[in-house]
Amino acid sequence: MRRTVPLMITALAGIVLIASRFVPAAESWGEVATIWFDILASVAFVLGGGSLFKLQLKKISDRAAGWGYSAVTLIAFLVMLFAGLSKLGSQPAAQQEFYGQSFVHLALDDLPASTIVRVAGSIPQRADGEEFPLSVKRQLHEEGGQLVFRGWMTARQQAELSEFKEMLSWQCTVEKLFEISQPKPPIKGKVEYLVDHSALSGRGFMTDAVRDALLALQGNERWNKAVETLYEAGRRKVTVSAPQLPPGYQIPPAMRDFVSYDDQTHELGIRGPMSASVRDMLARANFPQVHPLSAEARSKFRRDLESLGSPLNAEQAAALDSALAKAWVVEKLRVALDEAGKAVEVEPTACEREQTRKAAESNPAAAQMPEPKKSGPDQTLNERQRAELNRFAADPAMTVETVAERLRAAGPFNDRQAAALEEFFDKIPTVGEQKLDLCVKLLRDGPLSRRQYDFLVDDYRQQRRWRNIVGQLFVQAHVPKYSWSGPYNTPGSTFGWFYEFAFKPLQATMFSLLAFYVASAAFRAFRAKNLQAILLLATAFIILLGQTFAGYWLTAWIPDSSPFAFLKIKSLTEFVAVFLTAGSRAIMIGIALGVASTSLKMLLGIDRSYLGTGD
Repeated sequence: MRRTVPLMITALAGIVLIASRFVPAAESWGEVATIWFDILASVAFVLGGGSLFKLQLKKISDRAAGWGYSAVTLIAFLVMLFAGLSKLGSQPAAQQEFYGQSFVHLALDDLPASTIVRVAGSIPQRADGEEFPLSVKRQLHEEGGQLVFRGWMTARQQAELSEFKEMLSWQCTVEKLFEISQPKPPIKGKVEYLVDHSALSGRGFMTDAVRDALLALQGNERWNKAVETLYEAGRRKVTVSAPQLPPGYQIPPAMRDFVSYDDQTHELGIRGPMSASVRDMLARANFPQVHPLSAEARSKFRRDLESLGSPLNAEQAAALDSALAKAWVVEKLRVALDEAGKAVEVEPTACEREQTRKAAESNPAAAQMPEPKKSGPDQTLNERQRAELNRFAADPAMTVETVAERLRAAGPFNDRQAAALEEFFDKIPTVGEQKLDLCVKLLRDGPLSRRQYDFLVDDYRQQRRWRNIVGQLFVQAHVPKYSWSGPYNTPGSTFGWFYEFAFKPLQATMFSLLAFYVASAAFRAFRAKNLQAILLLATAFIILLGQTFAGYWLTAWIPDSSPFAFLKIKSLTEFVAVFLTAGSRAIMIGIALGVASTSLKMLLGIDRSYLGTGD
């Protein structure tokens, strides 16, 4: 029985895996079996670690031969285990962090009663028995013919609710519920409740107006305390050392309430967490983009460059003219902004479509589809705005942020046009980046003096230094939500350091010593005394020869169209590899089944050798 049960389990697992591979209806069986395999393998690893610890400790206590090596093994095992489990030095996983947000724990029941909204309707049932979306299951329930929602519904929750049932009446109900459950300004866009984390979240710097609006919701004491804690987190100030601002740099007006620079202490500071968008805007603000240069301006640039060293050779001069001539065109920018200013059609809402359907049912002859709505009137640049674009193109010192402000002051300029302006110049390098690229191209075609080199790269140096400072501020202002979420072997972590500088060198040393034993064993194994040894020798010879240049060179003279083309080393290697692949797969399948069988034997108590019963 001790042998029969593991064999039966192994055979059953093998049949399930084979069936899931070849029978589409049994595919889910293989997934379940794989999950159980992973669970059993994890338990086996734990049992193996316990067995290692017990056997080595017993060897040390008995002062058996080689107990010193056991002590070293045990200490190394415990150190690596502690470093891996504690994740010392591991950075949080970026995809699980909330940059630019502050959090405070708050139970769903502690949300103010004023955040509870109701709308007439009922939760539909799905024929396939699909579960209600988990993201809203705790916040939404049905009561007296009404849907009751507590908190503020997010766009993701609305989308999941709408997809739950492809029915216009239900989607219209979801739209109504989403609309009335939105927070009012100034809370909207600044604070949200994340039910999955049982946390109240604030974005960026929190103003007094937002705090007062939250307190005005008249929650309980825990709510008021959570709001005050979030307010303090949203105004927490952090600073980093910044010797000086880049020449001509100014903090963007939209950030001056929470970003500051102290001329006395030379520190750049921010209040509240910093989002990635704020970081990018702060890093690139006031650094001029590449502007179109006239022939006279390009000639002046070349004279200034040559005045700092030797004249450019013909290849360098051509590269200089080519690089400086590449720039954006004002007309293309104007067309892009005019296109972005055009009104777009807005699809009718689910409620509008539901109203049309009901009208069609009551009076089919009078029913009409709702006309497509426009997002607003078309907005094209006026004469003043076009003049501002021309002025921007002619002034290399003017930044994108400055021209955006002037365009808004000169006439209507909507958010789509502002986004189009940013998108247009996201592909345009800054002056520092252009000069750095130009420096690389000139060095390829000839030498540059030290002064010429500095002239070309100084702007980029300043830009790079400022970006590093802003990056440091971004890291300092961020409060990790899941400190242990990163991988345990992150480069720079304790485990990663041990693995890179201790384990890998020792492993390389061990395998270097094993190479001599492998060579000796191969020499003895390859003695062609019988048919098996001849096959082993021939296979090894073909594979080894196929991995070297000499093998391809020896048979390269055989034409591919020749009937003897199969004798080329490349063809022979591919032919042998077919059998090697089949054999290796069989071995791996056997290993996998053996691991599963051994793990189950241990769990069922049939095999107790891991408890040290070998004496």
